[in-house]
Amino acid sequence: MKKLLAAITVAGFATVSTAAIDITVDTQKGIKKISQYLYGRNIDKISDGDPEVNEEETAFINQMLEAGVHMLRANNGNNATRYNWRHKMTVHPDWYNNVYSHDWAITAQKVLDKMPGIDAMYAFQLTGFAASSTDYNFGDWNWKQEHGFYATSTLDLAGGGEVDEDGKTLVKAGDYKLYNMEWPADSTVAIIPYWRDELKFDMSRFKYWSMDNEMEIWRGTHSDLDLPVTGDFLVERYIDVAKKARAAWGDIKLTGPVVANEWFWCSVSSYNKQDRPKGPDRDYCWLEYFIMKVAEAQKSSGTRLLDVFDIHWYPSEKDYESRVNWHRVLFDTTYNYPGANGIKMVNGGWDNDNQKEYIFKRINDWLDKYFGKDHGITLGITETSLIDEDDPMVTALTYASFIGTMQDNGVEIFTPWTWGDGMYETLHLFSRYGHANRVESASTNDSLVSAYSSITNKGDSLTVIFVNRAEKDAQDIQLQLKNFDASLKFKTLTLAGITGETFVSHTNNALKEDAVATKVLGGATNAAASSANKFSLSLPAKSITAVLLTTDTPNVIDAIKPRLRSRPATHYGVTSRFDTKGRNVTHTRTSPGYYILR
Repeated sequence: MKKLLAAITVAGFATVSTAAIDITVDTQKGIKKISQYLYGRNIDKISDGDPEVNEEETAFINQMLEAGVHMLRANNGNNATRYNWRHKMTVHPDWYNNVYSHDWAITAQKVLDKMPGIDAMYAFQLTGFAASSTDYNFGDWNWKQEHGFYATSTLDLAGGGEVDEDGKTLVKAGDYKLYNMEWPADSTVAIIPYWRDELKFDMSRFKYWSMDNEMEIWRGTHSDLDLPVTGDFLVERYIDVAKKARAAWGDIKLTGPVVANEWFWCSVSSYNKQDRPKGPDRDYCWLEYFIMKVAEAQKSSGTRLLDVFDIHWYPSEKDYESRVNWHRVLFDTTYNYPGANGIKMVNGGWDNDNQKEYIFKRINDWLDKYFGKDHGITLGITETSLIDEDDPMVTALTYASFIGTMQDNGVEIFTPWTWGDGMYETLHLFSRYGHANRVESASTNDSLVSAYSSITNKGDSLTVIFVNRAEKDAQDIQLQLKNFDASLKFKTLTLAGITGETFVSHTNNALKEDAVATKVLGGATNAAASSANKFSLSLPAKSITAVLLTTDTPNVIDAIKPRLRSRPATHYGVTSRFDTKGRNVTHTRTSPGYYILR
């Protein structure tokens, strides 16, 4: 096996050794309620133009239900920014700004009728504009017939725009006023009483509403509007809509600022070289500035303005070691991330030596600083791409590490944008075999082998999921259970060596179940145990293994109370931060979320 570097703060893994890795699970420590919305994804293959559910949609829905999906982000990313729920249409910013028909009420009805156990997230619009007409679309099909190719799709050609014969050079930009209408905060939040009071939707299935999408890069993704995308402008738009949304529905869950990617965590827009957010004593990282300003507005108004701090992240590294360590970017204060870029502006200036991201810990610290303790704001990632096109097992390992890390740290929502082979298998293992409460797991080599453990409220069933990131070697582990006297029999479920899409259903998938093992020395083929509640297992290379244990002498686990209930108004708040650096983005991406129409 290729030698792995030893220092955790320098490289991804600790050295692989022949000694067994010790894993300790204590069922009375670190108890956290696990959010079922970690088992989510973005919408796909569900038509919002036809109320009838076709064969492809039925298969997609059944696969999600069998896997244990519980959250569906259904707003289609950038297509949500100018959605007009009254006219049932939206602007497609990555397709000439052409306007096409869409009806979110159709997908919402399908969620209600066909997807029990799955809730959905839609979005409010914050630009102040929404689509108004399909009459001014750029004739892309006619252009293709005349020239043999499509013009560059991101040009602002709707509304009478003109393009050169090369199809790449804009001659005249279209007039956005022809296909947009003014759309103030009152208009966007009026979808709530319309769905609730007129359509009679069960709004408990649609509690979470995204505050638009990636607003700090509107100058690129919605360039036709020519908005003054500065920190203060964005915060003003956010606060206006958030206040009116809360007035329309007191129990709504607002998610924001839905920031685009790592560079933009600390930058308003790469187009805004001079628009770095200014504070009383220094320039600010965009996310910190957002948190500070929204906290001020929340305290002065007494209105809760944010429930889930929502970010996007699209890591771009291709090597194995980077991929299986991406999860450490969220909370690990020791990890030097090779892709660190925008975070180098976290303190206002450019610090090229800063490679430690721990973005979610930073956000939690800022939330505590500006909102005060017990603010009740949780965390989420609603877009990312973790797919390794060449090896579904790498995808599965990376995805499992994200889910487990989020469970350990109380993250609320996780809905990857792209979905690849290995992800249903992983989600299914966590969702269908895991339990309600996270309990503490400790590994003597956590960068190589992690354990993620969960237990029932009754305390009678415990699942420990091991992620072995060693690329070529099996790893021996010693599992020590504390405050859980395991029964004599248990079983393991292992995911390893998958190729292609292997998940069909809860009973037809790639999980390999070992014969029931016994807690007797020498009495099992896959595990041996000692009288001290210790178990020895060998984990295959690049594998995810769940150990399912029960006990005849359970300790009841007290259910954790939800953190977003009846907080005093003075504790309500929001999160985000500002900062711009006039540098090019190393991982360029205008943001997904567009339909590719033919």
